Amino acid sequence: MTQHNTTHRRKHHLSICLLLVLFCQSYVVGQGQCSENEYWNDQGFCCDKCHAGFKLIQKCPALGQRSVCKKCDAGTYSEKANFYRNCFKCTSCKKPNMVTVSNCTVTSNSTCKCNDGYYMKKLTTSTLECRLCKNCGPGQWKIGNCTGEDYNHCMCKDKHYSVKPNSCEPCVRCQEGCGFLCNSSKTLNTVRSPTTDTVSQIVVPVCSCIMAVAVGVFMLYEGIRLWRKRKRALSAQSSPHDPVSMTEVETMVVTDSPDSVMKHVPKPCETERASELPDCVPREIKVAEFIYFVLDEIPVARFKEVVRRLGISEQDIDRAERDNRAFKDAQYQMLKVWSDRGSGGGNNILPCHLIQLFIDTLGDMFLASCADSIENRFLS
Repeated sequence: MTQHNTTHRRKHHLSICLLLVLFCQSYVVGQGQCSENEYWNDQGFCCDKCHAGFKLIQKCPALGQRSVCKKCDAGTYSEKANFYRNCFKCTSCKKPNMVTVSNCTVTSNSTCKCNDGYYMKKLTTSTLECRLCKNCGPGQWKIGNCTGEDYNHCMCKDKHYSVKPNSCEPCVRCQEGCGFLCNSSKTLNTVRSPTTDTVSQIVVPVCSCIMAVAVGVFMLYEGIRLWRKRKRALSAQSSPHDPVSMTEVETMVVTDSPDSVMKHVPKPCETERASELPDCVPREIKVAEFIYFVLDEIPVARFKEVVRRLGISEQDIDRAERDNRAFKDAQYQMLKVWSDRGSGGGNNILPCHLIQLFIDTLGDMFLASCADSIENRFLS
């Protein structure tokens, strides 16, 4: 009875797995058949998107029927066809020293500009601020035009030196900032003491040694990382060899015949068929497992930089933050968008080349410890 129940459960599990595979295949095939103005419904068919200036209220209930959309509320907009649950918030131009160029409509955001003498500072995607342009003082040049989002800098004119943050005066003697008045026989207006010379003689070599060691360690780390990457690539390209049993023992039997014929007697393990040996199955890395591990490794302050380098648009970032109250859920959605685009979506398995791309991106950001943790966990 117990054996019968076990067999029944196995058949039930196999049936469920087969249905999941067929569902995933139909999802991927169906999703590719949707046009530009449609999106894939979870129920297995394409739905029409909402027009610009509208937001999605209810997905289409059946094939051939239309989605329920609603016009964006006042103060919000959507610029193109979409299936978002919410519209984007309009940018407010009601700030000091700011004027409205064009008002916000349901299909376009408002356009703002600053008054003369101010430049635009973008604080967030929908928050702007006008800041006062810098006025250069006497003896200074103005670098850059203070218009739009560009602001200007100030620097001393030729043959001038800085006396205050906003003031420069002409050079009259050899001093800092007036090197053209100094020659090889003159020194700056500072007196070197024997103690200062001794300290410099000690500090300079020590600093040089520290820098040399740091450069050496960095080059060694990069060399090891490249070697490991090349080794994995070569291992993936090489074809698997037939396993050789190290326990095979040949016995030699010597007969008493005059010819002393030696017979070879193989042990039973030598006759095993190679096809009966188990295959080497590569590890499948689940998308959710990878994302939650990554979220615990990457510093929160640098997370958005990571997803931007991976190609996630600002619109996807804003949508993730808008649709999720918890920041970790928003982070998960951003990485899920990246993994779906890289793997085609649907199978919930993350390819190794996407993991390697993620590790290389962290290396470019000098997050070596995070990259090593991810590499040791999923690629070692």
